[in-house]
Amino acid sequence: MSDARLSPEMEDWRRVCEARSWLRQGYTSAGLVDALIARIARHRGQQAAEALREEMRRQWRCRQQWMEIPE
Repeated sequence: MSDARLSPEMEDWRRVCEARSWLRQGYTSAGLVDALIARIARHRGQQAAEALREEMRRQWRCRQQWMEIPE
């Protein structure tokens, strides 16, 4: 469940960071993501879980930008 005190912008940024974190941990196949989303839904509700899934999809499309490790 999200913290009601967070502004919409902060909630969006939290979701971006969470999506990137799960992707970095290897949640990149359909089966793994489905299991993760089911687990998230049990704790936060289906709407929050689906919002995370959509954010993971957006982050996957632009992963080159944030996956690169600066030298």
